[in-house]
Amino acid sequence: MNMKLKGLMFPSMARRHTFEEMMQMNEYPKHVDFSISEFYSCIKESSELQCHRLNVQEGNAGELIIKIPRDEKALTIEEVFVKRGFRNSGLGSSLLRFGEMTACELGFSSVELRPFSTDPLVSDHKLKEWYLKRGYKPDGEMMRKRIDSKNFKVIS
Repeated sequence: MNMKLKGLMFPSMARRHTFEEMMQMNEYPKHVDFSISEFYSCIKESSELQCHRLNVQEGNAGELIIKIPRDEKALTIEEVFVKRGFRNSGLGSSLLRFGEMTACELGFSSVELRPFSTDPLVSDHKLKEWYLKRGYKPDGEMMRKRIDSKNFKVIS
């Protein structure tokens, strides 16, 4: 899908990922059949914003929103969201891993995010702990994870 904004063409770099592709990633839920597909992409002068839907048999289970900057070294994860009924199943980790693999495929050296909870039942502190367990390190208000794009190893 190509999108045009103010005379600029920027191809959407997202593609559909099947369950089989996600199984090849190290962390995936073994008991949930799912896929991740692009829901929308918005092109701005300096970046592309993409929303990816997490689809399960029952419907939409969550979303991942990423910002792909044109002239920076880090892909930004804007939001990882999993609906309450699907939490603690590994789907959030799979969405996060999808964002990291997207960063790797696009040649970024790191992923950054600003952890904040939009769910009143999940504190910002608990969310930061969740990211820490997945290899993110605090950097001011942001958290970062370095990635080796040659073999997709975390080197933080």
